[in-house]
Amino acid sequence: MTDRLFSFRWDVDHRVCITDGLPRIRAVCRDFGVPNTFFVNLGRSTNLREWVGKGVTRSKAKLADRDAVHLIKKTGWSRFLVETALARPVGLSFVPEIQALQAEGHELGLHGGMDHVIWSRRFHQLPDDELIADIEQSYAHYTRHFGKPVGFSSPGFYSDERVMLLLDRLDFLYNGDAIGGEPRRATAGGRPLRHWTIPVTLAGPRTIPFLEFHGARGTEDAEVLRQLDEHLETHDEVVLYGHPCYEGVREAVLRQVFARVIERGFRFVTMQTLAERLQAASPAR
Repeated sequence: MTDRLFSFRWDVDHRVCITDGLPRIRAVCRDFGVPNTFFVNLGRSTNLREWVGKGVTRSKAKLADRDAVHLIKKTGWSRFLVETALARPVGLSFVPEIQALQAEGHELGLHGGMDHVIWSRRFHQLPDDELIADIEQSYAHYTRHFGKPVGFSSPGFYSDERVMLLLDRLDFLYNGDAIGGEPRRATAGGRPLRHWTIPVTLAGPRTIPFLEFHGARGTEDAEVLRQLDEHLETHDEVVLYGHPCYEGVREAVLRQVFARVIERGFRFVTMQTLAERLQAASPAR
């Protein structure tokens, strides 16, 4: 069995991720016979007060960002306005659909707290007690519907030692809050913790997913696959990430990526499998 390992992790941020993206991703995974990892936002995906008022400058910047595909383009104006007005939760509205993913052998993980936009835009301003209560509330919902999670990812990769310490206390096995570098023990206060940080190995600038960045820039598919090949040739463990509402609805490209990965001798595994291998190879602590 090959020791070259590939993991595709999905951040399920918005309701359209589940309605539009997940059915296509599930079909691709079934056809290739591979598992993926899905970090699920159980809370709401949009917040009217964060898009207007004091947040309008940030909103304009997101709409003008040429390196990423903004939320309105992913969802369409009508659905964006409905979700912003109703503020309905994402994961908690689609429990059976998410449980179906789990039943097919995919890994589920927890994606932040109960308000994706506040976390993404004002994470560092959140008081400690509010942040901890937010994660604990989301964690309680998750365990009630899906069992105990082993993996966690923060919206926008915004994380700090407060999150790391809480993940250790809740006995998570790993977090995915990094881009680039090697897997490593999470740390707080300069000391290693029990759980691991497993980074995304290939992405666009900042925290933009690799495929989304090239889609926003209009890169030809052949060039995207060439860059993917280059990365696969120089790594034995690769983690790619995306959002079901973007990469997930581009089924043709996704199939090309999956085929390329398998042709290059990689075996698809979940993030949990990567973390368990790290744990097994680590001296007992």
